[in-house]
Amino acid sequence: MSKESSKKISAAPSWLGLTQDRLSFVFLPDRAETVRKIFQLAIGGMGSYAIANYLDEQKVPAFTQSLNWDNTTIDSMLRNRATYGEYQPKSFAGGHKRGIPSGHPISGYYPAVIDKATFDAAQAARQQNLAHRGRKGNDLANIFGDLCLCAHCGSKVIFHRISNVQVLVCEQVLSDGACSRSAWTYKDFEITVLAFLAHPALFDQAGDELKAGLLDLVQEIKGLSSDQERRYARRVNITVLLKRIVAGLVIHSAGNLTLPRHSSAQIRKDVAGRFLEIQLQGGLVYPCISIG
Repeated sequence: MSKESSKKISAAPSWLGLTQDRLSFVFLPDRAETVRKIFQLAIGGMGSYAIANYLDEQKVPAFTQSLNWDNTTIDSMLRNRATYGEYQPKSFAGGHKRGIPSGHPISGYYPAVIDKATFDAAQAARQQNLAHRGRKGNDLANIFGDLCLCAHCGSKVIFHRISNVQVLVCEQVLSDGACSRSAWTYKDFEITVLAFLAHPALFDQAGDELKAGLLDLVQEIKGLSSDQERRYARRVNITVLLKRIVAGLVIHSAGNLTLPRHSSAQIRKDVAGRFLEIQLQGGLVYPCISIG
């Protein structure tokens, strides 16, 4: 970077500092690690409210003078292309406080705190927000997010409430499609999947990388009941780990039913004979885990 171009910068991004002569950028190590963690959580499916609450609970210092993280700060960071090194020159003519884009973006201007693939993965995950937490994010309701697919029609299976009961149901059902018109009680589904993934028999078939993820997952699952103060943080960690371990969950929420029901039919919960197929990273597949 030339001296002339560097002096056009009034400040570096919040995870970078400037050398005293302002000729180069330097990482602020703790902040750089926090940025990487935020992107990891976003890719794991956390929304901005959920990430902010998680960072506050973990007592991670905010980048502003505020004592707490704000969801708008998280949103802005996740959209900021400076994270992978891109700089967009701006014009402040006409009194624009934030400036307007002027000219083409400059690649490699900043040292990248993440790579472009990580940035793109976070953008995709933000479109499939796993948090489902409500406006203020009071609970991490669904740890599976977009991992779930309907065995009957191939559509996504999403988190929903039926008469205050939390369920997983094919999105076609909620858009007036017929499909199986069946749902799986979320609590039952979560217990089933986590119990299976924590089973010691899985370790015999897992490769080293998958085995490491499974070990971490087991520790977090064990801590759910014994560590109530960190229960929310543990559920966040489980959400991220599931992305590393599980390639997909194919849900037969209506058992072996192959014919769709009429779009006006009542949605049935926990149909006898329901089962799922667990697809792990690395090609391991465990079909026909029968329930009921």
